[in-house]
Amino acid sequence: PSEVLEALNRLLDDNRELYIPDTGVTVTPHPEFMVFATQNPAGGPYGGRKMLSRAFRNRFTEIFVSELPRDELAVVIQRRCEVPPSFVKTMLAVYEDL
Repeated sequence: PSEVLEALNRLLDDNRELYIPDTGVTVTPHPEFMVFATQNPAGGPYGGRKMLSRAFRNRFTEIFVSELPRDELAVVIQRRCEVPPSFVKTMLAVYEDL
């Protein structure tokens, strides 16, 4: 929700604090506070995505990752998750249908 993004933005600005009006408490993050975030980009094949403001996006380093080719994804699933090849084939079929 946009309220969460606004709150996070306040914690990441130079002031580094968030006032919570409902409780009257001001939250200050730990000096080593960091955020790791992921997002499916707006306008892609994912429904309901909204564009983030340029100011908010500038607080992060953006790295775009392409989809893995089907055969590489199969190897990752089989080896990393120890899934039998027959299950991997079914999983990939469902993934491609989505």
